[in-house]
Amino acid sequence: MRQIFKGKITWIDITSPVQEDIDYIRKNYHFHPIILEEIKAPSQRNKTEIQDGYIFLVTHFPCWNATEKKSSPWELDIIVDKNTLITICYEKSTAMREEFMEKVYTKDFENSYLVDPIKLLYFIMEYFLDFAIRQIYHIQKKINDVEKDIFQGKAENAIPNISFIKRDVLNFQRIFRYLKENLCSLSRQGPRIFGENKRIYFDDLVGDSIKVENLIDSFKDNIESLENTNNSLIEHKINLLTRVYTILSLITWPALLVVSTYQMNTRYLPFVGTPYDFWIILFIAFIPSILIFSYLKTKKFL
Repeated sequence: MRQIFKGKITWIDITSPVQEDIDYIRKNYHFHPIILEEIKAPSQRNKTEIQDGYIFLVTHFPCWNATEKKSSPWELDIIVDKNTLITICYEKSTAMREEFMEKVYTKDFENSYLVDPIKLLYFIMEYFLDFAIRQIYHIQKKINDVEKDIFQGKAENAIPNISFIKRDVLNFQRIFRYLKENLCSLSRQGPRIFGENKRIYFDDLVGDSIKVENLIDSFKDNIESLENTNNSLIEHKINLLTRVYTILSLITWPALLVVSTYQMNTRYLPFVGTPYDFWIILFIAFIPSILIFSYLKTKKFL
């Protein structure tokens, strides 16, 4: 699907490009044939290329996938020269794109952005950066939930949630690292084509990308700290249980030893057959346990 918006400049927006769209660009613009081949299908890596009077960008933005519970890369390819901007995406419908197009169909869009290709480029990139910031706040909510579980005594329940959050943070971080490199490269090379007076737009995009990167880094530090805290609490519980079981074993061992001794099939067993032999053997069995218990209590091991 191809949409064309015209003002002082032309913006061509293509979704799920077909050969007809590629032929239209080839017929009306003089872009390198390799670039026209590249935009036929999604790319696996980000790219910033400076050609004769135009820039070709392959960018990936993190997009939250609620089904898989992770951030996946959403590709947006951009070709921009001094009079035209072309955007190509390969998914027909995503929440971020639908919301973006709502902003495009406003009455002041043409007067505000269809006047300068770099201003339009800034608007597009700024929107998707802002959307990325809003998306990663679901990570903050999950971190808050995990923190609540940990300090409400549900440390075991927090373990799988921590794993999901760490995976989401790592995916987001990996996608965004390449996007930031795109923007830094654009900031270095863009003014060579569009003039130094446009550098402020490129630098502002880099600044916004740094804000997002700092935010996701803080989430990474938070979840790692909570994981360490959770592991410490679980380890403390295990140590406490181990201590209790050890003390119980130590206290009951003498009684078990005496009782098991009287189960031996021998000809002579002391006290067997004497008056009150059951109570005597029971007393012999438990008096060491009572003494050990008293000693541990005195030394405040219990």
